[in-house]
Amino acid sequence: MRKTLSMWVLVMSLLGATNAMASASFANRSLGLGVSAMKLLGDSIHIDWAVPIALEGGLYVGEGFEIFLRPQFFIVNTTIGANTASGAGTILGGGGHAGVRYLFLEESIRPYVGIQIAVIALARQPTVDVYPGAGIQAGIDFFVADSISLGARGYFDAYVVLNFPWSFDVGGGINVTTYF
Repeated sequence: MRKTLSMWVLVMSLLGATNAMASASFANRSLGLGVSAMKLLGDSIHIDWAVPIALEGGLYVGEGFEIFLRPQFFIVNTTIGANTASGAGTILGGGGHAGVRYLFLEESIRPYVGIQIAVIALARQPTVDVYPGAGIQAGIDFFVADSISLGARGYFDAYVVLNFPWSFDVGGGINVTTYF
């Protein structure tokens, strides 16, 4: 009788069991805001400096790799195409980066390196000029709460300009990101 009762209790508890649930979910998506400063080297694009303001998104894909998209709005100091008598002045632009980065650590401090494709689009008079490129980045994120980080990054991009020498930019900035 005792064996039969024990067996029925075991069978009923197995049939009534539910799926196991983790107590906390892993945050593998991120969304943030960033501001940078960049300086162009080479005169093919005719930009002195720019201030990109970015909306940043990322998706952790595993094994330390994260893919990211960083659309940017630029405030640009240009030497041609501004609505001034000399053509020099401040104009607006857009563009951004998309790529993959590798996280060396995945704890409260996250240093990383990455590769990216880049684009700059400038609203010059009378046209819009678009310059594609590619580059590298390195940075570090510090978690100040469970799902909020502050980060700093530096980057270097090379832009293809047809019939002119390539242009390069070097820049760096800060960002605040939330993970969900």
